[in-house]
Amino acid sequence: MTIAAATHTNGLIGALPLFALLLAGAALLRWNRRSKAAAIPRIAQLERELDLIKSQILLVTTDMLPGCRVVKTIGYVESLSETEAGSDWEYRIAEKEALLGLAQKAVGIGANAVVGIKKINAHYDQAGSQWRVSRVAYCGTAVVSAN
Repeated sequence: MTIAAATHTNGLIGALPLFALLLAGAALLRWNRRSKAAAIPRIAQLERELDLIKSQILLVTTDMLPGCRVVKTIGYVESLSETEAGSDWEYRIAEKEALLGLAQKAVGIGANAVVGIKKINAHYDQAGSQWRVSRVAYCGTAVVSAN
């Protein structure tokens, strides 16, 4: 074998990792677009549901309500998202699901406000996969307030 033939083969083999990287990048881009297209209607639906429930309950991150006083403390409430988020769009869905679930639980036990709301993120490796997924939880204290 001549030196020219050996050099030509090495150049071809050297280009294979670059080609594989470009192919993987194209696949990820396509997957992200598909994820976004599926997520947008679900996000819009969750935002409508949140807007409706916000007329029944006040959700605040502070321990006190602005311009109101707490009449009764009902107790701790929490909600975990149903969605296991593997993309940014799924994470947005998970956030809205968890917040909506928190508000629904608080209204269900007679609260008209939730104070001290905190967001908790749980990240873990999905079984049998190289991907890391996230779940979102919200927690706070359900209260009854008066103006």
